[in-house]
Amino acid sequence: MSEVVRLGDVCRIQNGFAFDSACFTTKSGMPLIRIRDISKGICSVAYDGAYGEEFVVRRGDILVGMDGEFNVAEWSGEPALLNQRVCRLIVNTERLDAGFLFHRIKQDLKKIEDSTPSTTVKHLSSRQIALIELALPPLIEQRQIATRLKAQLAEVETVRQAAQSQAREAELLRRRVLQAAFDELNDEPTTLGRVLTGIQTGKSFQTAEVLARPNELGVLKVSAVSWSNFRAEEAKALKGDYTPAESHKVKQGDLLISRANTKELVGAVVLVERDYPFRLLSDKTLRLLVDESRASKGYLLFALRAELAREHIELYATGTSDSMRNISQDVIASIPLRLPSLDEQHRFATRLKSQLAEAETIAQAVAAQLAEIERLPQRILAQAFAPQGSPS
Repeated sequence: MSEVVRLGDVCRIQNGFAFDSACFTTKSGMPLIRIRDISKGICSVAYDGAYGEEFVVRRGDILVGMDGEFNVAEWSGEPALLNQRVCRLIVNTERLDAGFLFHRIKQDLKKIEDSTPSTTVKHLSSRQIALIELALPPLIEQRQIATRLKAQLAEVETVRQAAQSQAREAELLRRRVLQAAFDELNDEPTTLGRVLTGIQTGKSFQTAEVLARPNELGVLKVSAVSWSNFRAEEAKALKGDYTPAESHKVKQGDLLISRANTKELVGAVVLVERDYPFRLLSDKTLRLLVDESRASKGYLLFALRAELAREHIELYATGTSDSMRNISQDVIASIPLRLPSLDEQHRFATRLKSQLAEAETIAQAVAAQLAEIERLPQRILAQAFAPQGSPS
């Protein structure tokens, strides 16, 4: 028989401390756990000040991120400090198995997140966590469930890593085909700015922390612009009433470039194939206005992905972290590229698109496989903790 309890009855919930940001440093001190660090087990900043031992987190402690997308993880790093908006779950081991709780709380947090209004940044309180109801089987059964889930999720992770390896191989194939084509050109390099009539930027809109529906105004995330086709679904819902300017709407034929992203994706370009009246440029997505009497957008799409352009972009991108780099409009305008005649550009783009088709098909298939794998853990948890008698 399972006993229904509230989490606060079998677990102490310890909130993090609001450490003084004036003492934050990257050079010395005690590592400080912020929400973004929970799953990585690596802290990006440290605290160089006094602290109480009760706020020291150690390997294996269960942590919950309480802002934005709620997340839970077992801390895997070195001893570090429990910062505000992160809490630690301290288990009463006579009634509750920590492994059982770790897997169970993932499912409960997902339910809370899904039921939280999407119009504001989502916040989770320790009181909400304490009120979560658990159906607790006997301790020995909890341990059996935890062991089984750990093995199942480990298998999923193995499959996920294999799929990621396939994705990397598909990307490598794409780059090889792309570079082989450009190695055949012997035109002297020029710069992108010489074939542009301007660069248009979007706006810094107020957005909700949820994705926009297809028929709802949405502001492009940086993930809308990558190494594949334009991803219109990667847009945050716009907050409040707003009538967008025509220049902010995404249109067929737009050649878009991301001015901010990871080291690998900053400066990524896509060519939009149809109108998207409900999608708006952000301040991180720029529209390249091309003098089409001198350059083909289809050709530029590939030229800006080639090694000559990428080396320039990565060299001049600014930022202290590989997770977020930026490029200025001056850097964009100075991107080097080879520019054959307009007729040759059209022929080149058509030929290269055909050559890349196989690599793109593989990449899309792997991406779909990865998306399905990412959904597996939540399905496994839902099945494991489904009420007795309910369909699995």
